[in-house]
Amino acid sequence: MEIVRYILLTQVFAAFFVAGGVFFKNRQLRNNTLSLLIALVGFHILIFLYGSSRLGMLYTDLIDWFYFEVAFLFGPLVFIHLQCLILNKQKLRPTDALHLLPILVYWIGYGDVLLMDGDTRIKYVREHFYSRTMIWNYLLAFQMLVYAIGCSIFLFRNSIKLSAKRLQYAVFLVVAYVCSSLLIAYLTHYANNWRDFAWFYVILTFLIFGVGYFLVNNPDFLLQIKKKYFGSNLSENDMKRIQSKIELAFKNDNVFLDGSFNISGLSLLLNEKQHHVSQTFSELISENFNDYVNKHRIEIAKQYLHDAKYKHYKIEAIALESGFNNKVTFYKAFTKFTAHTPSAFRKLKSEE
Repeated sequence: MEIVRYILLTQVFAAFFVAGGVFFKNRQLRNNTLSLLIALVGFHILIFLYGSSRLGMLYTDLIDWFYFEVAFLFGPLVFIHLQCLILNKQKLRPTDALHLLPILVYWIGYGDVLLMDGDTRIKYVREHFYSRTMIWNYLLAFQMLVYAIGCSIFLFRNSIKLSAKRLQYAVFLVVAYVCSSLLIAYLTHYANNWRDFAWFYVILTFLIFGVGYFLVNNPDFLLQIKKKYFGSNLSENDMKRIQSKIELAFKNDNVFLDGSFNISGLSLLLNEKQHHVSQTFSELISENFNDYVNKHRIEIAKQYLHDAKYKHYKIEAIALESGFNNKVTFYKAFTKFTAHTPSAFRKLKSEE
């Protein structure tokens, strides 16, 4: 057990380190939600270590504080982060405050206990654990399971909108949260004491390491820390200027119709440094280069599929005319941006 505690303490520092790296790189909502999620995981582990140690018995004022409040935020943060990832959500809305209702209910129903002094609160909880405290454990387990199901359904219905790397990341995130939710539900009912929950936190550490793994191995994802951006003096005005040049190149020159077109070629065409162009896509356009190119190619393909002059063209020929190098990539991109296969899209037009 002591070894597990030392491991968890190490993970607390790792969580804060990773959360800080994500937060300070970029202040977009998707980074903020991810950063806060990881930081709260670390903080929750710290609460557990404090409450299950001798230190908690010596300094009792904070016993039972923040444990439920923090845990009630895990599900909402995962869900909002998925919204940012899939729907490109940029700002919180007033309706997002509804995610805080479980915390409000908890404060109303358990606030009298929280406001007791530490020693009195510990004694009261021991005497009324099953009648007052246990119900909130079950509510937390239920809330986490509801969000686990909701996040899974949301990802399943929108998976087609994600690139392979983003889908891999999103699936990992949801699976980690689902596993954590199932484990917390199991432990809530079957754990012998609070120390048994150490295994719940061991599972949560996989979330920290997993997210860290993706940040390191997917350098074009989530605006994570990357050496080429260190020391970059590219201002927002510079990025807007580059964005305008990109839009003009795509609109007037149709540069994306070249099957070999890449970000290096675009940078040469714009006479801009490649890492500045890449940074503009990541931080201002909020879309990776491949998706941006394929989106424009699909618009051309849609015109061809509805144009009588191209009605005798096979799908493979339409793909090549639109800038794609193969049928597989074309089908994947077309389905992602239209929710139809090219054949089905052409058929819809013929039936009009």
